[in-house]
This record gives sequence, structure tokens and C-alpha cells, in this order.
Amino acid sequence: MRKYYCILFLIVASFQSVVAQSGCTDSQALNYDPQAQTNDGSCEYEPLVLNPELIVDDLPSQVDETSGLIWFNNGLWTHNDSGGEAAIYRLDPSSGELLQTINLLNAHNFDIEDITQDDDYIYVGDFGNNYGNRDNLMIYKINKSHIPSISDTTVPIEIIRYQYNDQQNLVRKNRNNNFDCEAMLSMNDHLYLFTKNWVDQETKCYKISKNPGNYSLDIHQTFNVKGLITGADYSLEHQCISLIGYENFVPIIWILWDFSGDTVFSGNKKRIDMAFLQGAQTEGICFSDNDQLLFSCEASFYPPSLYRLYMSQIIDPSAVPKVSFEPYQIELQPIPAQNQVVVKIMGLNRPSFDIELYNLGWQKVKQYSYSEKAFQQEVNITFPINDIPSGLYFVRVKQGTKIGFKKLVINK
Repeated sequence: MRKYYCILFLIVASFQSVVAQSGCTDSQALNYDPQAQTNDGSCEYEPLVLNPELIVDDLPSQVDETSGLIWFNNGLWTHNDSGGEAAIYRLDPSSGELLQTINLLNAHNFDIEDITQDDDYIYVGDFGNNYGNRDNLMIYKINKSHIPSISDTTVPIEIIRYQYNDQQNLVRKNRNNNFDCEAMLSMNDHLYLFTKNWVDQETKCYKISKNPGNYSLDIHQTFNVKGLITGADYSLEHQCISLIGYENFVPIIWILWDFSGDTVFSGNKKRIDMAFLQGAQTEGICFSDNDQLLFSCEASFYPPSLYRLYMSQIIDPSAVPKVSFEPYQIELQPIPAQNQVVVKIMGLNRPSFDIELYNLGWQKVKQYSYSEKAFQQEVNITFPINDIPSGLYFVRVKQGTKIGFKKLVINK
């Protein structure tokens, strides 16, 4: 009997040893564990603020709502979201010049939000769902062999249709739901969708077949991205995923790597903030040649434009000069507002500043300039909105070159 107890003890000890060897395996992480042999996804990193390189400062008007990107056939491909044609466009990656237009036969652009690819096909996601009540979510599948090298054409499509199993009803909730989706990537034999959660600022990942059909999707994984995700891509070369979006219109990128299988949130997760582009509605992202990560901004507070980062900046940030940026902290009360809203601003550095109100078309509908008698870093300003109709707006606080944004709902 003693022999069996010894064997059991060794088994338990061995199991405990294996469990104890999991932890953060990245030597650049703040909580790196040199004893860890298995990455448990717990790595934490210093805040990384990068100032991306501007490549094209004003993309062609045909793609002013650029919403997704892929790198294919030595060119950059994009598309517009709702209101645009059901088409994809090839751009010169250096100048932004429109080189080619491919129309999708018998397709309609309800709200095309992202694009991805594998060796043989391009997938175009018509799944934008601001109101949370769409019953026609779909992905268009295009055979690459149908796309000529230079000329415009119209190509046939196949359709992948789906719905979310965790959505109990299709009640209209404008930008107040967790079933909007603007991001998709291709990895191995499946597509992976990432939601834009307006309510909790997280993202849900769903996994779907690449074969045409009608599917009911269960949640694959969730992750608190602390923002709104608007685009995605996967790099086979780097074995990593990029997610792009914004938090209070500060553009953000999440890089995911060293995950197990297709549990994409199980590995390392590093966030990049691009605070100097605050106000840019970043939408599309893709890996390209020469270690580059390209991303686009649709027409917003900035013109439609194209930017570039290098993976080396992200992988080894010690080689990049540190950038410090402290955005304003803005709080609004009440939400929703009716006739006035109290704007609480933290982080001011002088007594004079402007408060501006923009609609969804990024048109300025109201502005007030303030000058406090005694300078305070934190102020509360009552901003009148009795003449502004119900809807969704953005409050912008500006002090010199420093700005801050916050979403405002007006309901009368």
C-alpha cells in the first residue's frame, strides 16, 4: 500500500509542477516569469504610444468611407461602408491613386465593414449593425481567379449568411447594442468575426465556416478591448493578429500573439494608443510587405487617409523614442441629455478652451469659447443644447493643439 501512496504522491507532485510552470513567458513584459514554460496569457506591458507615419493625406473621393484593407497582388484593396457601391477598389499604396474597381454581381452594400482573404478567395463582410436589428448579416465570397490584373470588371459572388445565437431579439438600439460588427480575419479554414460592442466596450469573437451556407454562431471568445473594434487582420509570417479601433476617438491597435490554436485571446495582448490622431475614425488594417502594418481612416475629423507602422516598433518598443501624451478626461451628465449637459473636463493646462459639438457627419453644430477667471485643471461647464435636436453627437474639447472627444446622446 505504501508503494501506491508513493506513486500517487509523485503523480500529484508532477501535476503541480507542470501547473506551476505556466505564466508570462515574454521577457519584455513587466511580469515576465523566467520559470514559466507555458504562456497563460497573463503578460502585462508598459503603455505604448506611437505616432504613425502618414502615407496618403487624402484618399480618392471614391473611397472616402474606406472601412477595410487587404494587401493583395502588390496593391492595397479597400471598400466603402453603407451608402457606397458593392465593390472593392485597388489603390496605389504610395500615392493612394485609384487603380482598379471590381464590382460584385447581384450584391448590395447594406453596410460592408471589413475585407479579408486566403490563398484563393477574398471575403467581404456586409455585417455592419449600428442599430443591432439586422436579420441579413452576410459575407460575400469572391474567387481571386476572377479578378484581372489591371482592368475593371464585375465578378460573381457566393454568400455566407449567419445570425448570432446569443441575440435574443432584434430590437432597434442605435449604437446601444453589442451586436454591431466591423472586423473580420481569415485564419486557416475559418473566418473570425469581432464585434463592436457599443455598450460594454468589449469584443466578442465568432468563428464561421468559409463555405457558403446559413449558420448560427456561438461566441468563440470575448475580450475587454476597452474601446470599439473596427478592423482586423492575421499575419501568417508573424503569427499574430491586429485589431484596430478607437476609444473616445483615440485610435487604438491591439496585437495578439503566442496564443494556443485559435483561442486568439489566450496569448499575449499588447495595446498601442495613437493619441496624436485623436479624432480620426480608424477603420481598416492589414499587414503588408516589409514588416509594415497599414491602416486607414475614413472621412471624419480627419480626411480619408492612410497611415503606417512597423512591426519592429511594436515588438521592440525600446528602439523607438518614448512618446508621452495625456488626453483630456471628459465626463458628461446627464446621459441622455435634453436641454443642457454638464461637461466635466480634467487635464486642462490653461484657463481658455473651446467646447464644440459635432453631428454624425462631423459637421460642427455648436461652439462655445470659455475663459476661466482662475485657472483650474478640472472644471465643470454647463453647455446649453436646447436648440439641438435628438440624436447622437460628439463633444470636442480643444485647447491649443490638445483635444478630447466624448460621445453625447440627446433625447428630447
